[in-house]
Amino acid sequence: MWSKHLAGRDMGLLVTGGAFDPGRPSLLCVHGSGGRGAEFSPLLEALGAAANGAALDLPGHGATPGPGRRSVDDYAAWVMDFLAAGPVRPVLLGHSLGGAIALSVALARPELLSGLVLWGTGARLRVLPAILEGLAQDFGPTVELLVDLAYAPATPPAIKDLGRQAMAATPPPVLWGDYYSCHHFDVMERLGQIALPCLVVCGERDRLTPPKYSQFLASRLPGAQLALVPRAGHMLHQEEPLAAAQVLRGFLGRLA
Repeated sequence: MWSKHLAGRDMGLLVTGGAFDPGRPSLLCVHGSGGRGAEFSPLLEALGAAANGAALDLPGHGATPGPGRRSVDDYAAWVMDFLAAGPVRPVLLGHSLGGAIALSVALARPELLSGLVLWGTGARLRVLPAILEGLAQDFGPTVELLVDLAYAPATPPAIKDLGRQAMAATPPPVLWGDYYSCHHFDVMERLGQIALPCLVVCGERDRLTPPKYSQFLASRLPGAQLALVPRAGHMLHQEEPLAAAQVLRGFLGRLA
């Protein structure tokens, strides 16, 4: 069923969980700045048969050709085109920049979704000017800084190395555009318009979008559930996939 959404598109789409089962929930994951769909593999593997899982590569990331975009609305329009091209109306899980995209899709085309999971993100995502300047003028060290902030200090080095390689492989203009998109995103006054079932999840040790961001989302989204994942930083789907999957499995089960 996910293949029907591709409609001849040249793009990266990771699909897990075996044969598509219309009787179980479907989950589509959208990565954050400088990411790619493959980073959700640990989470989707932990979910197993609980969902028809998939994760896409945004334009300019992974296997999806560029150019990248420079606004959340433009990324959201691309995701909406993908969703509208096929029959699956998934729960949309958005991480960081992906969470901003998911919120924008929920506001513009809620009929394309069956639920929303906001994963280490916020209703506003300001970026320090020094980060934008560093990505433009001193790319390598700035990537190192961002990767260091993205993971909890106790995260195994091998996991951090995978994150570093993925971010460093993103073309510098695309990564800059991702953070520029985040910096100009703000839907704080519009959250009450979203009526979809919603789960808000954050790592307890997230230093990029700290728990207060998720607490704000949960307080303003009607009926939203909030879960904090112990020991996890910003990349909770890689750092604590089993604990994160357990939270997600409960939400998906209630929707089913």
